[in-house]
Amino acid sequence: MTKYTPFFINYDRAQTIPTNCNSIIFINLGTTTALIENVSLAPTQSFTIDGNACEFTDATIQINFSGAGNNNLVVVKKVF
Repeated sequence: MTKYTPFFINYDRAQTIPTNCNSIIFINLGTTTALIENVSLAPTQSFTIDGNACEFTDATIQINFSGAGNNNLVVVKKVF
């Protein structure tokens, strides 16, 4: 078996984030629209990028927010 660690991170402002993981999930828990590299996530929507066994990504991803309200994007990373 291979051991991994899940990391849960909240973002509330536009920024570039590192991935450095096998898989990543973006969950919009705010009241504004979250933009993941121009992919729109309405409130309560999520977007997942899964990795296969022995895969790893070290890309950076731009996140932004659109509209008035509460910005709250939860990012869950699976790190080996």
